[in-house]
Amino acid sequence: MKYRLAGYIVHNFLSSKSKFILFFIGLSIFLALLVGWISARCTYHQVLEVATLHVKKDLNMFEVLLNLKYPGEWQILNGRLYKGKVLINDNFEIVDFFEKATGNTATVFLGDTRVTTTIRNELGTRIIGTKVSPPVAQRVLQQGKEYYGIADILGEKYITAYKPIKDPSGKIIGILYTGISLKKFTPIQQKFYQNIIIPYIGLVLLFILNGFLIFFWARAVNLSIIDPLTKVYNRRYIIHKIKQEALKKQTQKDYEFSALLIDVDDFKKVNDTYGHAEGDRVLKEITEIIKQRIRNQDILGRWGGEEFILVCPETPLEKAQILADHLRKLIEKHNFGEKKLKITASFGVTSWKDEDTLDSFLNRLDKALYQGKIKGKNCVVIF
Repeated sequence: MKYRLAGYIVHNFLSSKSKFILFFIGLSIFLALLVGWISARCTYHQVLEVATLHVKKDLNMFEVLLNLKYPGEWQILNGRLYKGKVLINDNFEIVDFFEKATGNTATVFLGDTRVTTTIRNELGTRIIGTKVSPPVAQRVLQQGKEYYGIADILGEKYITAYKPIKDPSGKIIGILYTGISLKKFTPIQQKFYQNIIIPYIGLVLLFILNGFLIFFWARAVNLSIIDPLTKVYNRRYIIHKIKQEALKKQTQKDYEFSALLIDVDDFKKVNDTYGHAEGDRVLKEITEIIKQRIRNQDILGRWGGEEFILVCPETPLEKAQILADHLRKLIEKHNFGEKKLKITASFGVTSWKDEDTLDSFLNRLDKALYQGKIKGKNCVVIF
């Protein structure tokens, strides 16, 4: 399990360190922003919930005060709004009392036009005769239902409540309104932020710390199972994978897997003639040729020196032989390195048998490759 996870991380993230670092930085930023956004939304909705409860209470209080102060039915006479026999237009007594009692704004509308209000501008002057938001007014006047929402009044955000006014016949003739500035709920926001800011910062730091831990752990894994030159798996990891495949073979009767042992022909001459740098380029290019022609589940590794091994899960011997011959031809046709060298490779191929052990399987691969060398190299031998 440890090797499987390690192999996944190395294969998917560490093929390029920069990609892994960018991936983690992006993930950390995304998670931090996500947590911040959720926190902000939670704060905002909590404030709105509390504010809405307050504004509902204020609206009911405003209606009760009006009914106590001015008994009688709502009516329109000569285009003016009355409560009983009392003219409401420009009657600031009740709204002033409400403002002093609650510190909040209140308004009475005739249709969608204010007839009296506690709303004041920056100089403290009352604002009378302006209109409420047309969509809100139309909704309340047409549907006859209460409405709660946010409004911008004098550049300040308010949580607002609207309730229809009806005459004795049930006709909607106006609107009662009250609103509370969201500034009054700043302490709630501050308290909520205090409750989340420390955990939030801690979470971000945890993301960063985990990233460093994952990076250094994966880097250590990289050094332990990846060949530093060719960036494919090393001998240690390949042996582990062969053991895994052998276990599958024991538990699944029809399961087959094969392996290819690949040796670069006359590689010593390349190093001796053109130098080790050119030899390294040849090994890297052979690695790329093989990687581009194999499946995702195939496992390529450097066996040592100029030898490579390819483990092919779910592959019978015949298909492994076909793959080996295809790779051999590709290598033969390729021009390697800066010198455009012609290089060949020999292949030994075998599949796991029921009576096999790790040693017998690897010995058979070696024998197949050795037979290929004896036959003149640049060939495929199955054993």
